[in-house]
Amino acid sequence: MCLVAQSQPLNSGALFLIFPVGAEAVGMGQTGVALDGRSEAVFWNPAGLATLEDKEFALHTATLAAGRTHVVSAYFPSSRLGVIGGAVYLVDYGDLESTDSSGATVGRLSPRNFEFLASYATAVGGTVALGVNYKLVQFRNDCSGNCGEAPSGEGVTHALDLGGQFALGPEQALRIGVALRHIGFALQVQNKEQADPLPARLAVGARYRIGLRPLGDDGERLDLRVAADFDSPWGNYEDAEMRLGFDLGFRELIRLRGGYAFVEDGLSGPSVGVGVASGSIGVDLARSFLSGTELVVSNPTFFSFRVTF
Repeated sequence: MCLVAQSQPLNSGALFLIFPVGAEAVGMGQTGVALDGRSEAVFWNPAGLATLEDKEFALHTATLAAGRTHVVSAYFPSSRLGVIGGAVYLVDYGDLESTDSSGATVGRLSPRNFEFLASYATAVGGTVALGVNYKLVQFRNDCSGNCGEAPSGEGVTHALDLGGQFALGPEQALRIGVALRHIGFALQVQNKEQADPLPARLAVGARYRIGLRPLGDDGERLDLRVAADFDSPWGNYEDAEMRLGFDLGFRELIRLRGGYAFVEDGLSGPSVGVGVASGSIGVDLARSFLSGTELVVSNPTFFSFRVTF
């Protein structure tokens, strides 16, 4: 008989879709619905892609309790067509050993989640942005050797994200976003009864940019960006969750961030972050301080690297 040394990830077929992606949004308390000017916006509200000014290639990683997440993305703005591009998202839960009655390893299970995104966003009239993601979502549990009764298999489903953003006020200082995420079919791996429904959510958020006092005679000044997001499971608005964040810095050269996520699913708690940029290269780091969770390590670190060209 074959025994698995570790349990399988709980509801691993679709649960990974709620994990936050991108160090800027995480550093600001997981507020991303009104995020603009960065390709990481695609995981919070695809409409945020419409404000990309340059082509962008980005990498994102984070540490979970059972493994790591990795994202590779590339997006290309066009003055006539809008912004198009895509991303690949991997959650690697590591290898789980199967042993026989004597404790010898006889097999290995390799659970993985994949998400493949194709995105399009466009600006309308300079103040309105619209975006959509098509997503292929996959769960794989590959076995090498003898895995006995341990479950293995593969499931694939399809989903959409729809989003809009609206810029208001002088210099478009206020940005409001609305996003409907993970709308699609249940992810079936073993059978219909065990299919994992996708965590469809409706989210609303806002960011407001405040210019502070000039640093010198050249008029350059710090600015403060404050953000708030509210979201809830689609069709169950009584369980709404809130996220708050701020971002203080000088242009994009140096940014200091903080926030708090008042959410369920073990992802509640404060976070801090920092971002630096020089020329075409930018790096963001964030750390969350979570408690009472089995989904991620207690103090996960998020790293983002981007190159514009």
